[in-house]
Amino acid sequence: MHTKFHTYLFVFFSFIVSLVATNAFAAEVRDIRVAQQEGVTRLVFELSDASEHRIFPLSNPERIVLDVSNVDLSTSVVNGLSALSSDVLMRVRYAKRDNGVRFVLDLAQKAKAKSTVLAANGTYGPRILVELEYGVSKPVTVVKSLANLSKEKRDIVIAIDPGHGGKDPGALGQYRVREKDIVLSISKELASRINAVDGFKAVLTRSTDTYLQLRDRSRVAREANADLMISVHADAFTKSSARGASVWALSLSGKSSEMGRWLAQQENSADLVGGISLDDKDQLLAEVLLDMSMNSTIQMSLNIGESVLGEMKNVAVLHKGSVQQAGFVVLKSPDIPSILIETGFVSNKTEAKNLSSRTYRVKLAASISKGVIEYFTKNAPDGTLVAWKQKKHSDYVYTVSKGDTLSEIARRNQVSLPILRQANNLNNDVIWIGQKLVIPAG
Repeated sequence: MHTKFHTYLFVFFSFIVSLVATNAFAAEVRDIRVAQQEGVTRLVFELSDASEHRIFPLSNPERIVLDVSNVDLSTSVVNGLSALSSDVLMRVRYAKRDNGVRFVLDLAQKAKAKSTVLAANGTYGPRILVELEYGVSKPVTVVKSLANLSKEKRDIVIAIDPGHGGKDPGALGQYRVREKDIVLSISKELASRINAVDGFKAVLTRSTDTYLQLRDRSRVAREANADLMISVHADAFTKSSARGASVWALSLSGKSSEMGRWLAQQENSADLVGGISLDDKDQLLAEVLLDMSMNSTIQMSLNIGESVLGEMKNVAVLHKGSVQQAGFVVLKSPDIPSILIETGFVSNKTEAKNLSSRTYRVKLAASISKGVIEYFTKNAPDGTLVAWKQKKHSDYVYTVSKGDTLSEIARRNQVSLPILRQANNLNNDVIWIGQKLVIPAG
């Protein structure tokens, strides 16, 4: 009995050890890369350790099945599978199967598939190369690498600069309003609203009552790789009747309104509070003038400013109905579009009262945010999540191949048959080889 008990115990622990070892040493699919060249699409499945696999085709609809033994998927691969595609590869699906993973490659047309095992080297782990030959000549184009997907889908970065701060209170107005407090409150609300939109990220040059030199503000924006810098201000004037919010961009010509010259003098003197002279600004201006890209940066600033101004007019009284230009030092970043927003005059009784109200500040921040989001949604920089989503959800054209039916094309692309007919002005389901069909975005 004693010997039998030990035998059972040994078998039980052997089973547990075997089970743990199986799970502990399962390989991981770290990345999948896709490229196409001269009628061949290649998929590289990079693993953390060598694993056995098998590959076979299925028809109606055309697809290739790849079974990989004893593997798991990394989170980046799971999240990015939907981004993999080429001329012949419509999508990649997966399902866990036994102790491994089954990949299903949905094809747009029939293709011959073969696989090759590539050994690990100094750069990559073991790899499974799958080649799909479909006889259409295309130039070399790398389509996607899941390991780089997060980098490709970067956020649009908006740097928000609350003016003044710390020992520099900025403009002082009625109701004991201090510019540095007003603009910090608006900037924080603006940042919160921008961060709430998928694909956008806000960076504050200051989030507390601290003092920053003007050029340090631009440095924060540049280090964050900002797509836009917004400098938020309020002001006071010698006449209490002066009022109205405004949006400003940089002027290199030296031409600006009398108000523009006065505001620039006021804002640029902020560095003097800290004992810093701006007498050396000629060197910076010379560098800016030599950089021809500054012209396009200013034009983009003007365009963004118009979008913001178009929304602000629904909340605030405007000083001017168009974007103004002046020589603000804080806007002199040759590589970053920049706008300066004057939220109003705290020397004006009505505007001081408005800016003292949190409700008004929230509405104003919301209007600025809306203008920024609308501009960048229509003009998303390449490589951003916003641009990627627009491309992913845009219509594309499919070429009908031998054996295709309209209903099968609709099913594969997850679009209803009536919508597919309507998008292509079809009165029936008759299609022909080589016909171009618009597949509407889902």
